[in-house]
Amino acid sequence: MSPAATAREAERVERLRAEAAAAGLDAYVATSDESIAYLTGFRPLQLERLFAVVVRADGGGAVVVPRLDEGQIADAPETLARVAYDASSDGIPELLETLAGLSSVGVEEDHIVFARSSALQAHGIRLEPAGELLASLRARKDAAEVEQVRRACAVVEEALRATFAELRPGAVEWEVNASVESRLRERGATDVHPLILFGENAANPHGKPGPRELRPGDVVCADLSACIGGYWGDLTRCATVGPASEWARRAWEVVREAQAAAIAACRPGVPAREVDLAQRRIVEARPELGRCLHGAGHAIGLAVHEPPFLVPRTSTPLAEGMIFTIEPGLYQPESGGIRLEDDVLVAADGPELLSTLPLDLVEIPTT
Repeated sequence: MSPAATAREAERVERLRAEAAAAGLDAYVATSDESIAYLTGFRPLQLERLFAVVVRADGGGAVVVPRLDEGQIADAPETLARVAYDASSDGIPELLETLAGLSSVGVEEDHIVFARSSALQAHGIRLEPAGELLASLRARKDAAEVEQVRRACAVVEEALRATFAELRPGAVEWEVNASVESRLRERGATDVHPLILFGENAANPHGKPGPRELRPGDVVCADLSACIGGYWGDLTRCATVGPASEWARRAWEVVREAQAAAIAACRPGVPAREVDLAQRRIVEARPELGRCLHGAGHAIGLAVHEPPFLVPRTSTPLAEGMIFTIEPGLYQPESGGIRLEDDVLVAADGPELLSTLPLDLVEIPTT
């Protein structure tokens, strides 16, 4: 890891320490792989073993890992002790030692498993749900993080272009998805989520690729996300096999309008739900073209989906440095789905697209 990167993680630890103290916490324990990567530069393979970063409000802290991963944390911030436990331990005794003398500990409540939380509480540790505290720090990206997301978007763009260029009638959904995954991994992706659906299958935004073959007249909805250098890019484009039907063309026009409205709303201080409302008032006004099944999007960074989420229930104000997917869609069971998705940086002078791929409704040759 470069000295600049190491310094960045050290600064993040100190920011978390200050936030934990301000919240009245004695310490904060991060356990998700994304948060561990954020604070140490090391992204663990989360299986049955305990990984944790402990940041104490009174100074110091520790990285707790299995012995087999001890070599992976050499570049963690110097303010964090290295604590490695052997296979004979589940890591809880070692974690408790790092929390000695403390009572109120903030945790990522969506990630710490019940058995571990119960073990800590049995030793007098009061666990406080504080996932939002660390999530709010992760949400505002620095310049290096923005460039990482931009780089990931470029790789996804290339894969989308190549996919549409190669598609022809007779292609099979799961074979196309497997091919795209291979292409993305060849470009350095460490994790990928290809979701390319044909025809009526695309009416389910989270459908599963199957043996469906591509046919003339089909709509293709291609949603690709890839993790490059620890950060995700997530884009969606659509195509038709042969000339677009009236429904596909009209739905695409409405979704394009909705996306533009939502992107324009991505400004500092705007509540997240207002971004969703900007797209929702457009797509929901055209029920004859399909259903609006999801919010405007989500933040993206070390995780492909992370808070804040652009949905009606989220009042979190947008802030400079946040990056969101903006992905309105319309879905009609008998016809398919149309969705457009781009990654957008919230900046002081207005929203900035991190992707450059045209929004065109691509026409795939029928032969």
